[in-house]
Amino acid sequence: MYFEDLAAVHDAGFGGLARLAAPEIVRLLRARGIRAGLVVDVGCGSGIAAQHFVQRGYDVVGIDASRAMIRLARARAPHARFRVASIDRAALPPCDAVTAIGEVVTYVGGGLPAVARFFRRARAALRPGGVLVFDFMESAAKRTYAAKSFAGPGWALASQATFDAARRVLTRRMAIVRTVAGRVRCARETHRVRIYRRQEIADALARAGFRARMSRSYGRCRLLPGDVVVVATATSAKQAKTAKNAKSV
Repeated sequence: MYFEDLAAVHDAGFGGLARLAAPEIVRLLRARGIRAGLVVDVGCGSGIAAQHFVQRGYDVVGIDASRAMIRLARARAPHARFRVASIDRAALPPCDAVTAIGEVVTYVGGGLPAVARFFRRARAALRPGGVLVFDFMESAAKRTYAAKSFAGPGWALASQATFDAARRVLTRRMAIVRTVAGRVRCARETHRVRIYRRQEIADALARAGFRARMSRSYGRCRLLPGDVVVVATATSAKQAKTAKNAKSV
């Protein structure tokens, strides 16, 4: 969930993907002629990508299930709009792009049916020519570990990651120590993310009305092992009908 202490630690020490991916997403949008308009950043975290989008001339609505993350985002990007909502329930306004950076869709508790509903809501919100850009985890082969530790000014984090192959769920257990106003605080969080096959994500996108391209990077920003970037273009009614007819042949 990213309560206060983990939200602060993530913002301080683990914002690298958002910082590197955001400029690449802007390049992608501009290459498609989307040089302005509204970007809906789902799972916006502490607002790192939202801040970059605003600075490049886009209007931004950021959505995150963590109230602590939204507080950080509002402080970082005051010209964006933010609200607390989960990805499986959030209403998406009419927009030109939807982004979900950092394995956001893998956190959806309802599995693939809930992810598919998110795709449909994103498609309904996107204007003609709009894109859905996100990443997901397709393999946990190199993502489990017995123990890892990280530290920065005023904080430390210890983490363990295990994988349930039968359920296709990666579980991360984290212990956080943070010094705030001279006092030491301790917290624990457990996060579970689902592993999806490329084909099932591609099929769900096609059913929602998208044409998808997958890769291992946001432009020059390469992802961790096992992660996949998706750039999904909203298809027209004619394109959707053509694709449906081709599958039935």
